[in-house]
Amino acid sequence: MDPKHKRLADFVRELNRRDGRGPADFPIADTHLEPRHGNLERFVLSSRQEAPSANSLKPAEAPTSPSVAHAPVLTPEAAETFAKTLDNQELSAGDIVRLESIILPALRPAFDIQNETYAQLPGDWDLLNRQRTAIEPILRAVGRLQLIGHPSYTLVGTAFVCGPNTIVTNRHVAQIFVQGLENGQQLTYLPGVTCAMDMLAEVGSDASTKLNITRPVSVSSKWDIAVLHIESLPPNIQPLPLASSSPAAIEGGVATIVGYPSYDSYESFVDQANIFRAVFDRKRLQPGKLNGRVDVPSLGQSVNAIAHDCSTLGGNSGSVLVSVETAEVVGIHFSGVTHLSNYAVPSWELVNDPALRGQGIAFV
Repeated sequence: MDPKHKRLADFVRELNRRDGRGPADFPIADTHLEPRHGNLERFVLSSRQEAPSANSLKPAEAPTSPSVAHAPVLTPEAAETFAKTLDNQELSAGDIVRLESIILPALRPAFDIQNETYAQLPGDWDLLNRQRTAIEPILRAVGRLQLIGHPSYTLVGTAFVCGPNTIVTNRHVAQIFVQGLENGQQLTYLPGVTCAMDMLAEVGSDASTKLNITRPVSVSSKWDIAVLHIESLPPNIQPLPLASSSPAAIEGGVATIVGYPSYDSYESFVDQANIFRAVFDRKRLQPGKLNGRVDVPSLGQSVNAIAHDCSTLGGNSGSVLVSVETAEVVGIHFSGVTHLSNYAVPSWELVNDPALRGQGIAFV
């Protein structure tokens, strides 16, 4: 088996171990049709040819989400593939497509955030339904970074409000439009470039609430973190405090990423088209599990990051990682390895970080 496909199969087995859910735990569709994209062979063929651009994948008007999110359903073929994968049986090319296009989206979905909330989620993610009142303020404090005047980039990632005039994103995101990061000089925008943060940018809506980012302030010398200043906040947006200690459920606790996943031409088109319905750069709720701490490379050094398995894409850089049990921001997503693990900066490691000192950032 191709190493990438083996890693996908291993990842599905690992998600089964973490969740305790197998093919018998999902409804079976009363049809033998394959994924949602119509003719499977045509879809698979197109995914192996030239990948479409991110803009071509964005429909002019995305469908409005129902008040109740659809529960994941397996086709009979997908259920068979799931069982074969768990039994370590040999998988065909069709099995691999089903792992990507049906089973993985069922195990680690992405839900639309609309009108600053989300639909009633299926039972596997019911904790998010029960924590809705505590989660919704977090949604409102997360925004999409967008540039004016940059020669190559318009949308560059996710950030969130964590102080009266302060936002946090990843250092590697700030590197796109900020100069002075590498030499310790005062941070400034690249000449002719300005940056704003859209606090909405939701699926199916053109509504926008933009905050101007006045200047970059500081970057962490250890963590993939950058701090920038914004104008005053609208009354409906409150800064998010960061967790000052590790969550009790750091191994196996329910988590969610809140951010703006972008299309990535280097990743599987099948994965992206099915998990994100080929709609990108819009605010999403991306649930999964926390998987403890792990040493990973970051900015030329090794850091002890939080591991999680929420489905993410490149635009999620700078997204909040939320422990759903406590409804607290426990991390800032910064990287991942496809079908292996994703990684976040632990919020409590930032309590004494000089980059955040004096910025009015609260810890709880």
